[in-house]
Parts: sequence; structure tokens; C-alpha cells
Amino acid sequence: MQADIQQDSIPSVREFHALEGVWRSRGYGKLLLIKGDGYILHEETGVSCLPVERGKLRDLAERYHDLSISPGGQAFSVRRATGVTRVSFYRLRHLPDAFSETELRDPNDPEYNFEVFWHTFAEHYALFDTKKVNWERTYWQYRPLVSGETEPEELFSIMTAMLRPLRDGHVRLDAHWSHYSAEAQLALYTRLEKELEKAGDDRDVPGYLAELREWLHDVLHEDYLGGRVRHDAHHLVEWGQLSDNTGFLNLRAMAGQSGHIGCPAEDLEVTDSLMQKVLGEIGDLPNLVVDIRGNGGGYDGVALRFAAYLTDRKRMAFSKAARHCNGFTGRQPIYVTPASAGTYSGNIYLLTSELTASAAEILVLALLQHPRVTRIGEPTQGILSDTLERHLPNGWHLTLSNEIYRAFDETLYEDVGIPPHIPMDFLDRRGRDLDRDPMLDRVLEITSKG
Repeated sequence: MQADIQQDSIPSVREFHALEGVWRSRGYGKLLLIKGDGYILHEETGVSCLPVERGKLRDLAERYHDLSISPGGQAFSVRRATGVTRVSFYRLRHLPDAFSETELRDPNDPEYNFEVFWHTFAEHYALFDTKKVNWERTYWQYRPLVSGETEPEELFSIMTAMLRPLRDGHVRLDAHWSHYSAEAQLALYTRLEKELEKAGDDRDVPGYLAELREWLHDVLHEDYLGGRVRHDAHHLVEWGQLSDNTGFLNLRAMAGQSGHIGCPAEDLEVTDSLMQKVLGEIGDLPNLVVDIRGNGGGYDGVALRFAAYLTDRKRMAFSKAARHCNGFTGRQPIYVTPASAGTYSGNIYLLTSELTASAAEILVLALLQHPRVTRIGEPTQGILSDTLERHLPNGWHLTLSNEIYRAFDETLYEDVGIPPHIPMDFLDRRGRDLDRDPMLDRVLEITSKG
């Protein structure tokens, strides 16, 4: 089934009430129990079935949209309200054995938590081949270190050691007292680290990077946009004019446009209104810079909605498939369709960096086929998969990449990032010494000849 971000229908409570029973998802490890006017959602592995959410059917109708039920009523599919993914469920005759077995287990048993942790990744992580990690070997390396007496801090340390080789920014483990990300160190961080060491500067890299980004912000506003900057969506979107023939649009995130956390529908509404405002002011210029160098992501749907105002015609943005059993679910093609309110028709210069990640990379994917887009900067970070959120029996929370995203031409950009047409370093030292943004200078050089 094709996914189109313009389509959206909210199912009724009555429709979900007709689905009373036990349902298992294809991929995503979900077990859904619908009974009466309520539901319980479980996270399932081969050794566990943990209840993680319960509520009324009206809550379920808000969580999932675009309900499609098979003619025989033995399967249905829905789209998560927070994204573009359709999840399919099929009916079970009864609850699985793991359901009752889980109730008998001690949720704080270190060995049981280790098993659920390992099985969660074994059954759902999509990138072991890409990352060249043998998860079976990892089990036998670390399982002997865990016993019924293992302290929580030690168990957390063991799990983080298992995750470290994945080098995946979407893999995280959170306990009540500690947080871990398996994110690989970016080349940008390494470059800045060397700068600080050479200068004998004891500042930490994250703080130094934050200062440099603030410097760039000031340079953009004062030297390139002449202080005439418009902004909206709680300062997550900025725009202005770089020259007589070139506009500038800075998209700082793919979530939060509404000012609320976890409200994608509201973010989409704000995105529509502000993009119409942006194009009304600078949309007639023949050139447009779209800056997503500092955009760390958000919702795929929001990224696709921005793309809808920039694309030239309906195109396939990407396809996605989730881990399922020993393989993957069927691929879902995701399309971007031009916004009905009008789209930008000029040349687009898309600025990217290693900090361009996750949903921000979806915008890049959506514009790959656009004939008038020129990508300038660094390869994106290469973490495209949605994050699958999971829990351990002891209450710890984790996320992982459970999907494979492929570009329109089947290219896999996970781990390597989407390359630019014109490679240039972000926050280049020479540019900083001159108080200039070399990427914008390159665009202005190109557009001055046109």
C-alpha cells in the first residue's frame, strides 16, 4: 500500500470495538489486546510479553490513523499518528504462552532482563549486517558475566558494552539514574577536538561546537541577511533574502513547530501555514537556499510536509521495511506530493552537514530526484530508520533502529549518509577566520552567474 502524507483519516471508537480480540503486529514486536472499551498494548519477544500501555479505545483511535480492515476481519493495518509508517496486525486465537509466563517472572531479575534485552535486538534490530556485528557471538561473550546477583549498575555497564559496536545514534539505553547513546563520534567532533588540543584549550567539544554554531547564527543574520530575518514556529524556521535573486530558508528541526512536544498533527498545521507565508514572501525568487546543517530530526511526516512545498511533482521519496522474524516486512513506498497551496519552482541549494540527521535526512531523500536541487556541504549523519521504543522488565527504556530505508533507486544510505554534490566542510576553520560562511559564498557565486 502506498503512503501519501496528504491522506489522513481518524478511525472511530466503533471501528476499533469491532476488532475485539488478540492481535500481533508484523514487525515492531507489538501484541494488542482489545476488550470491551479498552485496550492493552504489549511489547513481545520470544521470551517476554510486557504490558506497556493501556487505555480506552478513544485513546487508540488517536494513536493510530487510517484504519483498514481486511474483508474477513482477520487482519487490519493502521498508520501511526506520529509518522508515515503503516503497521499491519493479524488476529490470534488466544494469548501467547509468553503472556502468562511473563507474569510469573521477577521483573528485577538480572538474567531475565539480559535475555529480554538481547532478544529485543536479535528480533528487531535491522542493521547488524551494515554494522558488521555478530549479535549471536555478543550473547556468548557477555551472558556468562550476568547472574542472579548482578547489580543494576553492572548490568547497565554490560549492556552498554554490547551496544557500543553498533555506533548508531538511534540506539539508546536509559535507566532511572543513567543514560547511554551508542552514537558514533562524528568527524566534525574529531576535527574540533584536534583544534582544541592544538590550541591548548581545555573547553569540551560540545560546548565549543555550541559556541561556533552561535557564531554562525550571528554571521548569517548580520552579514548575509542584513538583520532582516523573519522567523516563525517558535524560531525553528527562519527566512530572508541573501541577494536580489536568492532567498534563504533555515529549518532547524522537524518537530516542535507548534511549540508542543509530541504533537505531530499540530506541527503539520503550523508547517502548512508558515510555508505558505514563506513562499508568499520569497517564493518568486529564482534561487532558494534551504539550510538544514544543524537539523537533528523529528518527525518524518513534518519533513515530508516541508518537502511538499519544495518538490516539483509527485515522486517516490523512499521505501521502508521493518525487521520481522528472520527477514523483513514488505516494503512500504512513501511518496511526496506537491502541496495544493503551491510549491517553490526555482533552483534549490540544500546545505547539509554531519549534524543533519534522522528526519532531516528524510527531507534530503524526498528531494533526491528533484532536477533543480544542488546539495552542498557534508554527507548527512546516516541514521534514517525510525526508532523503535522498547522497555525492559525492570523499567529501563531503550530505542533501536528496526527499519531499512532505501532511496528511490534502492540505495541504502544508513551509516554512510547522503553525499553532497559539492563537498565542503561545515564550520570550516578558514571560513571562521574570515568571518564568512563558505557554503553560502559558494551559492552566491553560482547564482551571480545565472
